[in-house]
Amino acid sequence: MRIFLLRHGETDWNLEGRCQGFTDIDLNEHGIQQAAEIAQCLSKEKIDAIYSSDLKRALRTAEAIRQFHLLEVNVQHDLRELNHGQFEGLTFAQIRDSYPDFMRSWRGEPAEILIPGGERLVDVAQRAWKAMERIAWSHLAHETVVVVSHHFPIVAILCQITGTPLNLYRSFRAEPCGLHGLDYDFIGGWRLAPGGKNFNGSSPGA
Repeated sequence: MRIFLLRHGETDWNLEGRCQGFTDIDLNEHGIQQAAEIAQCLSKEKIDAIYSSDLKRALRTAEAIRQFHLLEVNVQHDLRELNHGQFEGLTFAQIRDSYPDFMRSWRGEPAEILIPGGERLVDVAQRAWKAMERIAWSHLAHETVVVVSHHFPIVAILCQITGTPLNLYRSFRAEPCGLHGLDYDFIGGWRLAPGGKNFNGSSPGA
């Protein structure tokens, strides 16, 4: 089967460099445009199901795609972004200045570090992968689905598929409305498919 793994469109907090995490931020005007463009791009595909995180920015992106396919959006809570806890709403500069010890550890080995009041990256990787396996097992080999999620779940999924250590998650990029194609079969397992596009004028990088 084919899976289109898609990050939600842009939000104001993306532009401001703020941690979003579980905070339920909606798309901004540019993000709405990105969602419309990716929906148009996928309109000619035969899509059999659409899955999304329950957060507004992902759901609104999924809803744009749904309109071309007369499908319901299946909500998967495990596709939520990494819970950034006390960091949510802060800019990256504010986190760097207020939590220097944490940032030093995060730059080196981020996978097992617990964000204050939030999650570990490894926790996100585990729940996102469970969601992907549930989705794969719910469909036939010839079907195609769209999965709308967030930066950290997506890069964690790409690490899992490629055998990349989670500490090296920066090997992958997931820009707003960046699209990654995945293939799955019950014998060969998961693999990356060629192609993919970001609707901000750049390629997705992996």
